Amino acid sequence: MSEATTEAAVTEAPAESEVPAQETDWKAEARKWEERAKANKSAAERLAEIEEANKSAEQKLAERAEAAEKALAEAKADALRMSVIATYQIPEDYHEFVVGSTQDELVAKAQKVQKLIEAQAAAVTPTRHAAVPGEGSSPAPLALNGDGIESALKNALGI
Repeated sequence: MSEATTEAAVTEAPAESEVPAQETDWKAEARKWEERAKANKSAAERLAEIEEANKSAEQKLAERAEAAEKALAEAKADALRMSVIATYQIPEDYHEFVVGSTQDELVAKAQKVQKLIEAQAAAVTPTRHAAVPGEGSSPAPLALNGDGIESALKNALGI
């Protein structure tokens, strides 16, 4: 009897090729949702790319704005420096010594540079005295055909 029941159970079980209608619907639904998920994934990736492109464009604009603000600040500082230099009439050779971040610092440096220039000019300029002919002037010129020039050249050349 056990063989008979086993055969009956085998004949009653559905064949593998036969799939119930309900199970086929679930597979179709799963495929449909899988296709939608793939479409959503590609749309989400595209949205992320667009956001990244916008983000980098915004970052580029922010960097450009920051560079423009920095250039403006440098131009203002240079204009202030040149104004102080012009006010104190500092010669071009001494512009590098007039430095500072505020107007007070620039003015103080310009005043120091101006004092140094004046002190240097006073040290270099000899004191003028009334000239007395024949006293303190250069020696009398030598004759071109005289022994004085010949001896001066020999001394200079070491002959």
